[in-house]
Amino acid sequence: MGNCGWYVIGMVFQRSRSDGFTLVEVIVAMAIFTMVIAGGLVGVSRGFDLIGLSRHHTRVSQILQSEFERLRTLSWVEFQELPQQAEVDIQTEFGTSAYDAYAVVREIIVEESDLARVELSVTYTNQNQRVVTVKSQTFFTKGGVNDYYYRTI
Repeated sequence: MGNCGWYVIGMVFQRSRSDGFTLVEVIVAMAIFTMVIAGGLVGVSRGFDLIGLSRHHTRVSQILQSEFERLRTLSWVEFQELPQQAEVDIQTEFGTSAYDAYAVVREIIVEESDLARVELSVTYTNQNQRVVTVKSQTFFTKGGVNDYYYRTI
């Protein structure tokens, strides 16, 4: 075995250092490499889609929580004076346009004289141009969680 050959089941293949790969071997290698790269790019693309979806869900939950907390600071009289259905302006502290893509609608359904159900819905368009609506609801009662007691010192 002094030469550059190799032995497989009774066949000896002679190969010198100047020999290269055949065209078929190069094409097969390129096809495999292309599939690996394409699969990786699809994975990265899907990952970015999930990051965008997560960002939307986080913002929507912040919007819903913020509006519910704003309503809880109202007295029962102020709460009853709110319109039954209204589009809500999103209050932001930082003057960013990141929340301009979201439309918030508040609906107040009076269940009893001292019980109201508040339903908030947030609508936005995702990266795939689909309209997504997320709804949340809670109850408000006279003298309930939304009633704050202030004391003076």
